[in-house]
Amino acid sequence: MDEQFQLWLIGGGLCVGIVFGILAQRSRFCAVSAVSNSSLMRDYRYLDAYIAAILVGLIGTQTLEMTGSVDIGGSAYRRPSINWVGALFGGFIFGIGSMISGGCASRTLIRTAEGNIGAMVTLLAFSLVGMITLFGVLDPVREWTSSSSLYIETGDSSIARIMGLPSYLLPIIVVIIGIAVLYYHLQSQNNWSYIVYGCGIGLCVVISWWLTGVMGQDEFFESPPSSIAVAGPLSRSAVFLTTGEVTGSYFGLFLLVGMLFGAFVSAYISGQLRWVTPAGSMVGSYLLGGAIMGAGAILAGGCNVGQGLSGLSTFSLTSLLAVCGMIFGMWLALRWIKSA
Repeated sequence: MDEQFQLWLIGGGLCVGIVFGILAQRSRFCAVSAVSNSSLMRDYRYLDAYIAAILVGLIGTQTLEMTGSVDIGGSAYRRPSINWVGALFGGFIFGIGSMISGGCASRTLIRTAEGNIGAMVTLLAFSLVGMITLFGVLDPVREWTSSSSLYIETGDSSIARIMGLPSYLLPIIVVIIGIAVLYYHLQSQNNWSYIVYGCGIGLCVVISWWLTGVMGQDEFFESPPSSIAVAGPLSRSAVFLTTGEVTGSYFGLFLLVGMLFGAFVSAYISGQLRWVTPAGSMVGSYLLGGAIMGAGAILAGGCNVGQGLSGLSTFSLTSLLAVCGMIFGMWLALRWIKSA
């Protein structure tokens, strides 16, 4: 790839990562908190932030696709083969792992930048097991889940195309329902700041599609567009740190660097940067939760950000299955924790 396009991916990933890190740190953006707080305390702040991020990401991404600006249909999320076993099972165990460790993939990354040593332990286990699942001894498991994939005759796993509906219809319905839910929650809770943060995170998803699908495209070495993800880049970062080999796009690698830097700066400015040592009894939970999350995210093709935001913004059926698995895994683990 030409150096000019590579610089767009490096610089774009770094800048988007910094903005995402700041927004996620300020809002404590977390899928686990969205599920647990809304279920246990009827506190919808984190859920509303997630809904807002999904809505903005969906509107922006679908606009890029419908106007022909970015080939969203060519992304990994819209492959014609649906790995339903990996999406459901991987998403399910990812949800369990994130609840055990006390935070989803993106939240664990942000807490690491804040100086939380427990999150660092989780992140290390996540990265190593993710790498093992992607490239190591657990790769046959990933291959086995892929062997059960269903092939879509339309050549595109978009929910709208599978159902034979106009591409704009389902997104409009989802946006209307999402806005109605946010409005209902605002009647009892002043969640505006979280909604604004969520909109900013959703915009990061859209900008990432544009950067990788337009500015980072070399006409002689075209590559599928991508957006924000945590699991894959984390696993590939572990490969880079252990072997020095760069796998995948530079965008994802520098996106992680930007997230860590942005969250670190935000935590420092807000006075939330401090070393927090975990209780000895919790170290096992952090290791186990991180390991399960790492394996689950790779099997599912992404984490709560990769599948839950970027994937859903493409209206991918695989992403929807993965997110359903994650939510069910979180809910089941939450019930187990409550009863223990």
